[in-house]
Amino acid sequence: MIGKEVDYIPLTATAGRPPATRELRALAGQRMRDLGCAYVATEFSPSNTGLRFDVVGVAKYTRQVRVYEVKSSRADFLCDRKWERYLPYCTHFAFVAPAGAIFRWELPREIGLIEYGAPAFERMRRVRRFGLTIVREDCLRATRPSLRLRERVADESWIALLEAIALARRDELCAPEFESGAGI
Repeated sequence: MIGKEVDYIPLTATAGRPPATRELRALAGQRMRDLGCAYVATEFSPSNTGLRFDVVGVAKYTRQVRVYEVKSSRADFLCDRKWERYLPYCTHFAFVAPAGAIFRWELPREIGLIEYGAPAFERMRRVRRFGLTIVREDCLRATRPSLRLRERVADESWIALLEAIALARRDELCAPEFESGAGI
């Protein structure tokens, strides 16, 4: 058994609980890195804007910026009206939320929706006792892909993003990692 790699995420004591915002942010940040973004940060604020993005990913050469807004519950989504102010700072925008917290028809056509614990994932978790493997990629599923809002971010917004990246402290750039299965 020593040296054998585990090919699934072990269940933890938090497996039955709804995911916390911090946990969703970490999973969304990992998804952003998997998409190939050169710079990924959580709790990111562009300079002199008063805004705070939950997860942002910036492409290296194309001025493409992806923003994920994390919502931990339906109530969190319904009381938030500031997300529309984020749109000038990104080329792609999506919500990350537990399955069923946000309905696709509630969002404009170009806004994406990424669900945690989608129905397929719940079925997999129930039948896991029969040997089914759960991998981290199964946790978040894009039920509605985000469409391109614009070709590239405008100069004003781009400069605010770059200033915040340049002036950020290096220890703020590290995303939290969940070693014990991310509560799955």
